[in-house]
Order: sequence, then structure tokens, then C-alpha cells
Amino acid sequence: MLGRCLGKNLLQKSLQIIPICFMSSTSSSSSNENFTNELIRQRLTPYLDQTPSYVDELSQNLPRLKRARRASVLIPLYCNQTTNRIEVLLIKRSEKMRSHTGMVAFPGGMADPPDRDVIHTAQREAFEEIGIEPHQYSIVGSLLPLTDSRLVVITPVVALLNSPKFTDFRLSPDEATDAFYVDLEQFLHANENYKMLEVGDDFVTHHFTVDKYHIWGVTAYALVLVATLVHQRTPQFPVYRYEEYFDLQKITKQQKDFFRLCVDLRYRDKTRENNKEKSRL
Repeated sequence: MLGRCLGKNLLQKSLQIIPICFMSSTSSSSSNENFTNELIRQRLTPYLDQTPSYVDELSQNLPRLKRARRASVLIPLYCNQTTNRIEVLLIKRSEKMRSHTGMVAFPGGMADPPDRDVIHTAQREAFEEIGIEPHQYSIVGSLLPLTDSRLVVITPVVALLNSPKFTDFRLSPDEATDAFYVDLEQFLHANENYKMLEVGDDFVTHHFTVDKYHIWGVTAYALVLVATLVHQRTPQFPVYRYEEYFDLQKITKQQKDFFRLCVDLRYRDKTRENNKEKSRL
């Protein structure tokens, strides 16, 4: 479901590689830690979107946000006890999809009226796309919302997979052509598999090459975020424009500010498009 924060046409129109400044972490290396599902849950819990949700709060001052479409994605994490690595399950979207065609994403999709809540949406969509069932994982909770180029409000729902690792993928041919696991920690490193590109005046996009997969846009941003929270380490690259790095002490505020920026600029651009259209009449 996740794709890009700004439109693909903007990305193709204005690409500029930004030099990466390395930033050392003051936290201990993950190799010194013994990961368990309980440790992951403890680390993520302080960053969950509490009730009332941030979007609901923001909508009080931005009524137009209430009209935005809603979606949820499932972020399935697997704690590999053999390797002591955290793996994350991703999909490659089908070429038949109407949006984010062929992109790497998390399982998920648009909310349906019968859905009970954002978690139910994520679970339903994940089952429809890859056949994973709720008894095969436990829900940690929902992180703060994301948004894409269409201003769809996307709720990331984090789940911890049970052992043995889920590999019985039953792919929906209309929605997913592949499902695979990648190491979560690599989304903290600035190396030959990573680059950052400018998009317009206000955004950057993160791009990772993992085996044969190109992972970028909002999906990459979410992976960087989850890796930061789980490993409690700052990425080696700035996450936002103007050399702004994640700061674990204020990362919740950074997420909220970024979401608000995406919303404000999207409505600004939409207003400009409408004004241009009116001027042609």
C-alpha cells in the first residue's frame, strides 16, 4: 500500500542526489543485544499512537482532513532467534493495481465500511493479499499516521510474527506478485545500497536496493522509522530535508510535524491546481 509522499511525476521531474553525512550512534550495537518479541514490544510501545489518535486531534483544526481516505498497512516483524536479527515482511505490488503499481510495500490497503478499526483493516488486507492469518502473529499497536501523494491517511500497524516463521504465502494475483523478508537493521545504514533524492523544495526520498528489490518513498521512510525505534539507534543519514536527523528524544514530534507538512503542502498544491483550472474557464 505504501508508496511515495509526493507524486512519481515530481520525483522524475526533479531528482538530485544529496551527499550523505555519516552520524555515529551513541547507542550500543544490536550485536550486543538478545532480541525477543517482548523486547521489541517494550521498545515500540512508547511510540504508539494513543487514543484519541493524532489524526482525530488534528482534524479538529483541519476539518478537510476528516474527508481524507483512510488505509492501514501491516508491518510484520519476525525475531529470528537463530541469527538474532529482526526481519520484516514486505510484498511487491501487482502490475494490475491502480496505484503504486509494481512497488515494494507492506501488505495493506484501503479501509472498507464494515472494518471495525484500523487494525481490522490491516489484518483483512494482509490476509487477502498474502494469506497471513491473525493467529500467526500478535499485534503491538498502531504507529503515528503516514500519508502519500494522494493524501490518503495510512496507519502502520505493527505485528510480531510467531514461530515458525510464516512462509506459506498465498498471493492474490491481482494484488501481490511476491512476498519476502529483509533484515530491518539495514535501513539504518548509509552504504552503497542507499541514496537520498530531493523532491521539490520540501522533501527528500530514501532509496534502498535490497537484492533485486528497489524500496523507496513512504515505505522506505516507515522502514527507517521502525528500524530506529526497534534498534534504538539513529540512522546514519538525515531523514528529513535540511540535514534533519531522527532524534530519539523528540522523534514523536518529528513524525507529527512531518505529517502536518505533507498535509499542508498537499492542500496548498491542490488549491493551486483548482485555481489554475478555474482561470482556464
